[in-house]
Amino acid sequence: MFSALTAGSLFHALRGKARTFGQHMEQRNDFLNLTKETMLFAKNHTNATRRCLKFIHIPKNAGSAIENLGYHLKYAWGLHDHSLHCLNASECSQTVPVRRLCCWPNNVTACSVWHYPPRMDEELTQNYANCSTFCVVRDPLRRFVSEYFYISKQRHTPGPLCNQRTFEEYANATLQRLMIDPWIDDCHHVPQAYYLSSRTGRRSCDHIIRYEHMQEELSKVLKFYGEVDLKRTKLPAGVNSVRGRCKMENLSVSEHLQQRLRDFFHLDYQWGLGS
Repeated sequence: MFSALTAGSLFHALRGKARTFGQHMEQRNDFLNLTKETMLFAKNHTNATRRCLKFIHIPKNAGSAIENLGYHLKYAWGLHDHSLHCLNASECSQTVPVRRLCCWPNNVTACSVWHYPPRMDEELTQNYANCSTFCVVRDPLRRFVSEYFYISKQRHTPGPLCNQRTFEEYANATLQRLMIDPWIDDCHHVPQAYYLSSRTGRRSCDHIIRYEHMQEELSKVLKFYGEVDLKRTKLPAGVNSVRGRCKMENLSVSEHLQQRLRDFFHLDYQWGLGS
């Protein structure tokens, strides 16, 4: 049984002072591709009828679209997966609206259980360990920009969003908040690396899908599990689309800010998630 990571130790990890994930990572190309060994692992951990497959929802990586696809396929993924529970859920229930939650070590900030890194809670780890798993990863900077558009829409931010000054004001303010509390905004900024391995370094996401190749790689996984071939069935709206918004390249993000974001998400780059 492992103890919860303290708020201070996660903070230092995000500042680059904790042990790196690099000691446990596979070679970059092997890690990012769906390998024969991964498929065999899944086959050995599933039943003979409909294989058990769970989705590890890394926020801002097309998770809602995949949950909707799973709902269509009769899979309870992410938001719809009521088997997901945290041991510490009751500790923060007085500080946030009642919903399925997991509390971070500060016992104040909480995240939706389907957004919470499995490695941070023993019961949640076991929830996912009962099945094979898949997740989606993407370039950390593009993920941050995606959150910028999302939160700006939620807050009805006035003025043009595809604007360097507007974005950099948001980014600097958000980075300042993250230095105090890295798990704000329902875990939308937690490094993806926290979802990819256990606390012992064991890979916890069996099928790792690249956002940039969503259609092809998710199709391979679902086809293996006897589901639809996404080469003939398009993903729900919102995936592989900017929905009329500008792209990261149009923001002209300064090199200084890009470096600050790379420093914050350095664990993701150690896992080879940068483009």
